Amino acid sequence: MLTTEQKLLCALAHLGIFIAIPILAPIIAFLVSNDDFVKMQAKEALGFQIMMIAASIISGLLVIVLIGIPLLLVVGIATVVFPILAIIKVVDGVDYSYPISGSIVRKI
Repeated sequence: MLTTEQKLLCALAHLGIFIAIPILAPIIAFLVSNDDFVKMQAKEALGFQIMMIAASIISGLLVIVLIGIPLLLVVGIATVVFPILAIIKVVDGVDYSYPISGSIVRKI
């Protein structure tokens, strides 16, 4: 059973994209907490946000050849939807892992 503090720190880490600090919010949650669950969720959020920033840059460059336009739409939707799912799962006490970046982050 997660405490309220754990839930809030995990939610803060995943909420970073919505409060305009996508990289800083997970780092703050990681540094403030001593709990392994919170640290793993912060690493998950950080890895996902870094991956989304890289995907946005690549998609932006590919706009020149028109394939970047639908890619930007997919990246934009994923950037909004997956953190919302993560927040819902974490508040329910479930250890959430992002679909693509999660397996990479968990190995590190």
